[in-house]
Amino acid sequence: MSNFKLKKIFGGVMVLGVIILPSTSVFADDNGWGPQNRKTFTWENPATYATFNSITDNPNLGDERNFVRVKEVGTDDKYADDVEVSVGKEYEIYVLYHNDASANLNKSGKGIADDVKLKMAFPEHLQKGESAVMKGTITSSNTKPKKVWDSAYLKATEEVYLRYVANSAVIHNGGSSNGSILDQDSLFGKGVLLAYWNSEWGMIPGCDEYSGYVTFRVKADQPDSKVTKTAKVDGGDNDFATEINANPGAVVDFQVTYKNTGTTVQKTVVVKDELPEGLDYVSNSTKLTLASTGETKTVPDDLFGDGLNIGDFRAGGSATITYQVVVRDDSEIFSCGDTEVYNSARVITTTGTFENQAKVTITRNCNGDGGGGDGDKTGGDKNDGDTETPSELPNTGPAEIIVASIVLLLIGGGFGYWISSLRQLYKTMK
Repeated sequence: MSNFKLKKIFGGVMVLGVIILPSTSVFADDNGWGPQNRKTFTWENPATYATFNSITDNPNLGDERNFVRVKEVGTDDKYADDVEVSVGKEYEIYVLYHNDASANLNKSGKGIADDVKLKMAFPEHLQKGESAVMKGTITSSNTKPKKVWDSAYLKATEEVYLRYVANSAVIHNGGSSNGSILDQDSLFGKGVLLAYWNSEWGMIPGCDEYSGYVTFRVKADQPDSKVTKTAKVDGGDNDFATEINANPGAVVDFQVTYKNTGTTVQKTVVVKDELPEGLDYVSNSTKLTLASTGETKTVPDDLFGDGLNIGDFRAGGSATITYQVVVRDDSEIFSCGDTEVYNSARVITTTGTFENQAKVTITRNCNGDGGGGDGDKTGGDKNDGDTETPSELPNTGPAEIIVASIVLLLIGGGFGYWISSLRQLYKTMK
């Protein structure tokens, strides 16, 4: 940097309001800050070269090596090194940057840090009991060391997803860059440039006057989805249910209901369906209804291939998909009696896959008519309801026939003929 530019920058008087933060002596764990072997300084004896966050008795902060802290938004809580996370709440992360070089080194350029960047990182997903490491790293091309880092912790009491709150990353200082919103892609990528003046991004002079801090927010979300699969026989007065009965040849309506029951936005939600053998899809019967508009429209037959993309859903958003199938009249698939089949639907989201199924019992009645499913045939010819079919036919051998004939002749009246018949009976039975 030229002497002219330095004189222009430092020719006027610049005053920075004191940044007051609660003092704390609690460090992050040994793996959460560093380099731990860097040289440290005091408020009365600052560094003789450009270096960041290495003063151990900052009157406003305490030990600057502990420069990343966090607190719950909307409370009077102090910034701390670790905070428990609850679903639906927001948390503010604070990151101090202070070039500890003595102010008298700025005119020569020896105390000025160039290409100063802040990079942040934190995990998006936490299981119950896990802690998110909110790690901040400050880099510069000409400081010693060229990189310093520290961490704060968010501990999950239940499964959560941490989401950056858009446009919440702001730089705070006494210069013209104060209040500037920092680019989130850079902040959570290769690093975002810091500055005291809007015209000099990346340059931070030495001395507390030019120090500042960055704040940003994250929200603890809990993604969740609910999928319900139901069915009913088409044309009937029955309602959709998770278990139904149908006969071969029947038309069955299936319904898939999806709802975003979490607190996050579910993007590019895809629905897939699996039909069991014997249920034949009715082409062009798939319809989609979005709760947000109430509109129902016919959609492509993608359910049974790569899946049907039904769009993005905010928390509480829902959709319903219906389609029809025909129960195949095939005795090899649906034999006599009851056959249970299950139709499954899967909803695939960015945070997981959710599944549900409906049960259909196919009944084929085979009592004597060789098949059919109308439930009316009972096999054989119908009786008139007045005559019962005997369970066993009578024995009609020769003796029984002759006895019956004798009775009839007696009734007709010939006694002589009766005697003759007795003799014939006797001969037959010998």
